[in-house]
Amino acid sequence: MKLDVSEIKKNTILEIDGQLFKVVDFSFMQMQQRQGSYSFKMKNLVTGSVQTFVYKSGSVIEKWDVATNNAIYLYHSWDTYSFMENDSGEMYDLDKSAIEDVLPYLKENLELFLMTYKGQVLNVLLPNTISYTITTTVPGIKGDRAKTGKKPATIETGMEVMIPLHKVEGDTITVNTITGETV
Repeated sequence: MKLDVSEIKKNTILEIDGQLFKVVDFSFMQMQQRQGSYSFKMKNLVTGSVQTFVYKSGSVIEKWDVATNNAIYLYHSWDTYSFMENDSGEMYDLDKSAIEDVLPYLKENLELFLMTYKGQVLNVLLPNTISYTITTTVPGIKGDRAKTGKKPATIETGMEVMIPLHKVEGDTITVNTITGETV
C-alpha cells in the first residue's frame, strides 16, 4: 500500500530500500518559497539502528500491511519479555532492546496489542492510558503550591511520575502512555 508522506504518523511501519522501518518521530519544515519537506526519524526493525530520512511534500512511500492482534504481557526473565496473543494463544519472547520505549509501562497481565508481520513481532502498542498503584511517594505539605500541586512518586513498574499532592501510597493513578503524565 502506498502512502503520501503527509499521511505518515508515529509508529507507522514503512519499507525503504527493502528494509522495514518504524517511524519514531517526524516533523514538517517549509522554507519561504520552497516546497515543504518531511523529516522522519526511523528505527530499523531488523538492526535496531535509528536513521533520519527527508522527503519532499508529495512523495509516496510503501507502507507495510501488518496485523495488529490483542495480546497480554505475562512476565520477564532477565532481558526477555514474554507476551501471549489472546486469540491464538501463541507466545512471543521479545528482547529488552526491541521494546525499550514501552518497558516503563509494562506490568503483569497488561492487555495490549502486538503488531506482527509474517510471525515476527514488529512493535508493542500500549493502550493510551493505564492505571497503576503508587508504591512510594513523599507526603504532601498542605498549602505548598510552589510546585504547582505536584509531587514525585514511584509506581508499581518502577517508573517515576508526578502526581497531585493529595495522592498517597496505595492510591491508584492513571498514566497517559503517550505523554508519560498522570491524567
